[in-house]
Amino acid sequence: MLKIYHSLSFFFLCWLFLVYNSNGQSLGDVWLSTGIQSMSSKDEGFSLLNYKGNKSTSSVGFVLRKKNKTHLIQGDFSYGVLANKPGGTMNEMGVNLTTLTFYHKLKTSSKGFQYGWANKNTMHIRRHNQFSNYSFRYDYFSGLGPVAKHLLPFEWKKKSFLWQNMANWQLLGIQVKSGYIGAEPENYQTDKSLTDNFFNTVSPFVPLRDLDLNFSSSLFWELPTGNKLGLRYQANYTKLSGIKSVYRLDHSVDLILNVRLW
Repeated sequence: MLKIYHSLSFFFLCWLFLVYNSNGQSLGDVWLSTGIQSMSSKDEGFSLLNYKGNKSTSSVGFVLRKKNKTHLIQGDFSYGVLANKPGGTMNEMGVNLTTLTFYHKLKTSSKGFQYGWANKNTMHIRRHNQFSNYSFRYDYFSGLGPVAKHLLPFEWKKKSFLWQNMANWQLLGIQVKSGYIGAEPENYQTDKSLTDNFFNTVSPFVPLRDLDLNFSSSLFWELPTGNKLGLRYQANYTKLSGIKSVYRLDHSVDLILNVRLW
């Protein structure tokens, strides 16, 4: 799964480069990151216990800065083993694909506040190691909501730095997750057609009842070549409601390499 993820990311970034490299009025960057994520997760459809642990995480992203707006596409992958207090464990994998658009008409794209919208698509897969039946669990959601970013460039000891803070809140969307105990999704009916079964499993992602909040703070050292080295902290909270709710809280620290393409 990890090899497939990185291969798709590589071909996707090559396609973006070919599409946007001909635009002389834009700036394009690609960045890679790796780090450690601390997660706490509870799936009430399986257990009321919290599962906690550390996961490895990696990201790939592409940023296209134009005169009046900035586009960002980011893919995230994480994997690790979580455990509850009695000692039960589960393998947990998360995949995110997020697109963000910031508007800064008549303003520079390199400093100050910027606002826009974000679309986040998230899939989490869990395998409980102490169970042979009902051990497989998953959840997926796609949400749309506002995003805000603040950029603060500064110099220290004749070196250029950039402090970036960003937050987004997913408000509206859809969700699909495993049903109570079983791995089949909620509202799944095997005696109906495939199309009917699919739409029966899709539930709305409703503001306040369902939540996905993300905050990140990054410090970049800007190199003379235009590339950047960075350190990023991220925090994310997710709640998916329904017959049984799913909760997640994670914190991560990543090292980032940002490369200027054009």
